[in-house]
Amino acid sequence: MAKLGPYSYPDIRFGDAVEIAGRILSKFKGTVSVKGLAWELGMSEGSGTLFAKVAALRDFGLIEGRGELRISPLAQRVIHPANSDEGHEARAEAFQRVELLRQLYTRFEGEVPDDMSMLVGLEEISRAPRDEIVRRAPLIQKHLTDAIRVLGRPVLADKKPEHSMKNQNISESSLPDPISNPFPIASNNELQLIAAGRNLSVPLTSEYIEVAITLLQTLKNELSENEALVTDNDESIDPSSETGFFEVSPRSAAQIEMGDTDQLEI
Repeated sequence: MAKLGPYSYPDIRFGDAVEIAGRILSKFKGTVSVKGLAWELGMSEGSGTLFAKVAALRDFGLIEGRGELRISPLAQRVIHPANSDEGHEARAEAFQRVELLRQLYTRFEGEVPDDMSMLVGLEEISRAPRDEIVRRAPLIQKHLTDAIRVLGRPVLADKKPEHSMKNQNISESSLPDPISNPFPIASNNELQLIAAGRNLSVPLTSEYIEVAITLLQTLKNELSENEALVTDNDESIDPSSETGFFEVSPRSAAQIEMGDTDQLEI
């Protein structure tokens, strides 16, 4: 089971969890032992990877039981819904069972945040160590993206919700106007960071200064790795070629820290 602070979250994507639940339903009539599932998935019965997959199915509410794993009524409605509405409602319920995703969905009002907003949001919600947040954020952001596709945007009674005014999430409109306010007053208690097309605007506190330092370090690592890629590609080009070229695609700062975001964390 993956955890960030006090919150657990699935180690695999929802689609992968549903696929495993479907195999349990079709091949084992909805009930299988942990050992049987290990054989089906080609894993060792005591492996951490198997444990992570089972825990993910349980986080989404797709299985019940311990020694004997049973497909839940929710999984039945996800896999074989009576109609499209029932299937949609079942998928939405599965995502809402994950408390961390519910809080992120509410905080960002059904919008997919950028990397920096995600890191700030996870820090405020989980209070986990920043290195853990940076390492785990990419997979959590994928989960949130999947959830938003199913849940859609919430209907807001107030067009200007309190949290968007208090936290001043990353946006161009939150930046100071250089013409109307060329000399910002220090007592504004605001920290702003603009780098590589990313904007961060948060309260000026020691905690957020540490967040900014962490983000700058990940950007530095990103630049260093891209420079290394350029050097490697330069060496691989045949000097006799007249049209040799290459393109280096930048990666997000969070991916630099996380590595392959689809890998399971044990």
